[in-house]
Amino acid sequence: MDSAAAARAHEEEVQTYVHSQAHLLNKSSYNPLPTELPPPIAALSALGDMHVVVLIGLPEVGKPFLAKRMRQYLRFFHGADCALFDICENLDYPSVDESSAALSARISEWMLRNGGASNVPLGSPLLGDGESAPTYKGQKAVDSGRCAIVYGSDTYRAFEQKWSGSSKERRRWILDQVRAMSRSVKLVFVEVKVTDVTLMRNNVAIKRHAMGLPTCEEDFRRTEASIKEFAKLYVTLQQDGSEEDMSYVIFINYGQKVVTNRMHGFLRMRIAQFLSTIHTETHTIYLTRHGQSQYNQLGKIGGNSGVTEYGLDYARRLATFARETICREDGSNANKARLWTSSMRRTNETAQFIEHPEVTLPDGDKWVQMSHRVYRNLDEIFAGEYEGLTYEEVASRHKDEAFLRKVDKIGYRYPRGESYFDIISRLDPLIHELESYHEPTLIVSHQAVLRMLYAYLMGIDRMDAPRLSIPLHTVIKLTYNGWTQCVEQQVYLGPDVPKDEQST
Repeated sequence: MDSAAAARAHEEEVQTYVHSQAHLLNKSSYNPLPTELPPPIAALSALGDMHVVVLIGLPEVGKPFLAKRMRQYLRFFHGADCALFDICENLDYPSVDESSAALSARISEWMLRNGGASNVPLGSPLLGDGESAPTYKGQKAVDSGRCAIVYGSDTYRAFEQKWSGSSKERRRWILDQVRAMSRSVKLVFVEVKVTDVTLMRNNVAIKRHAMGLPTCEEDFRRTEASIKEFAKLYVTLQQDGSEEDMSYVIFINYGQKVVTNRMHGFLRMRIAQFLSTIHTETHTIYLTRHGQSQYNQLGKIGGNSGVTEYGLDYARRLATFARETICREDGSNANKARLWTSSMRRTNETAQFIEHPEVTLPDGDKWVQMSHRVYRNLDEIFAGEYEGLTYEEVASRHKDEAFLRKVDKIGYRYPRGESYFDIISRLDPLIHELESYHEPTLIVSHQAVLRMLYAYLMGIDRMDAPRLSIPLHTVIKLTYNGWTQCVEQQVYLGPDVPKDEQST
């Protein structure tokens, strides 16, 4: 990375306010003492102290997957500065002590770079410029939530390393290392336990399938035997009082039971809440925009228009796709499936032909297929005073605003309307629910909202999300689990819209 690119990356990393508000912070004849920073935005919220999160546990429980999802969640929804540290990338030293010390140095250097004030923009008065009265450098609640997430990609190889936290002695050593970094750095242990044999076998089957290997009963028995041998040496977090001075989460069977200890503070509570929803089994999520709307056809922004004839045609095709593909995803006669839409007219008209039969499951329970759930959180970005205008009209009538939106698409807030950061904030609770599901889920929403959902699920940086393309009359199928990257498949259902009847 060249110096210019590094500077740009750092500028984005330390962002605490949206770039389209920067002009409001300059001195003027009528405002010689401007506000130094605008009010905080939820998606750029300050998360308080810096944290080191260490994932521990037996093999085959999906620690790398959980670490990566946690990083993406904290970065995308809360603006936390997160980095992953794989213990197994630090094993080429002559001794365990040297290897462990080297990893400590890497984490400390990353954690404390720039003095640890990762929430303060370059040149900000918060660092003291000789004119501002207060200087907040080094004070608490200035950092934006820097978080180092430590895990082992190979639990067997990482066992002897002190950062594996595989014994009480090693966990005490880690605590001492973190305390030596800074008083502002907090340590959290996350122990992942899978006691359900079915869940463990599912993990083994998914992992072997991801490696292109078949699975038989002998494979399950061999893996279970090796885990039992590992467990003879591994020491779980003690709840006898001897480790209650540490912050930890014990995560049992992917949220079936969650035990927390000393998990005070915003970021730690978000970690505990997020972990209570996540699991390693296969997720399949289908994203689609509504069918072409009347405002799409006219090139207008926002509004609550219905669909055109082309959009109505797409609605019928989507219903067929839902019945024949989503509800038969695993080849069964009644694969459970879910349906979410926004509250707006065009998404509900797009979903109107989807069937909702009651089916009987193999265990005898009843399930309403594609039960329609409506969420206002999925509504399109609200353009405020620009609702009903075209982009050309905005550019001609409000040139300054059009320019600000162009240079800062994610942070720009329409006058009396919303920004993409507002969308991120209202999607946060839905992500917790979506991550907990096992059934395939069809989400019918809008381009701005789907850009953010797609970016989060695919691991794309949120700064790049507002410029993604979500095509009309297309279903985007996303599939991921604890051992595979998210796989995308786009299915164009049609109908084709003549060019002279297209706009946005």
